[in-house]
Amino acid sequence: MLRDLHDGIGPSLAAVALGLRSARRLLATDPAAAARLLATLEDEVHSAIGDIKTLVANESPSSVARLGLVGAVERFVADLRSRLHITIDVAVLGEIPALPDAVGVTAYKIIREALTNVVTHADARTCQVRLWFDAELRVEVVDDGVGAAAEASAGVGLASMRQRAEDLGGNCHVERGAGGGTRLAAVLPVPCP
Repeated sequence: MLRDLHDGIGPSLAAVALGLRSARRLLATDPAAAARLLATLEDEVHSAIGDIKTLVANESPSSVARLGLVGAVERFVADLRSRLHITIDVAVLGEIPALPDAVGVTAYKIIREALTNVVTHADARTCQVRLWFDAELRVEVVDDGVGAAAEASAGVGLASMRQRAEDLGGNCHVERGAGGGTRLAAVLPVPCP
């Protein structure tokens, strides 16, 4: 449960906190935009409450169950875009088949944690989330930030992402990107139905 709180609800609440900071800044210059942002943040808090209820009930996060993996990722990214000055793109390469709940939820939690790390630590201007399927679900989160620090590999979030992938028989690793920045890559096996 601690890992679920850190990887799922923690990033949601961190994003809300960043959004509240932005809303406070907007209040003086653009009250209408601040009001719109606050309405979005209210929705995100309600979603986090739903995720807490789901966690307690030991079910999938509500956004993945409602929207599917790609829809949930796109919604999370849209929420981040509305609050932050970073360009985040989601690219789905080819068809992603219907995924077992465990795979979809694990991928979503890994992506959320990776994006939270990007906006919190990377000082990045751009980031891309890539998803594709080739007998396994593959996930990449690539940014143009300052790059992964050596001590980052010992962090709770990265260890948790690795453990989530390993729990499904997959793997997850973080490395410096080819042109700088950081690249997270996860491979999650999808059992045959």
